[in-house]
Amino acid sequence: MEEPREPQSDPTIGWTLGADGLPRVAWLILAVLLVGLGVVLLLVGYLGYGVLMALVGAAAAVNLL
Repeated sequence: MEEPREPQSDPTIGWTLGADGLPRVAWLILAVLLVGLGVVLLLVGYLGYGVLMALVGAAAAVNLL
């Protein structure tokens, strides 16, 4: 005789990543800070880190669309 299974939880309920997981204001602040940091790093000569920070900031800004 089989034991009754526990009910499965709904996969659409719970914490999610992306714009739904954080408020849009938080994504905006994060994107502005990262792009700003990238620009500052580019200005002082850190080419690789500056580009990386700008790209990460752009990725954060995607959540605002």
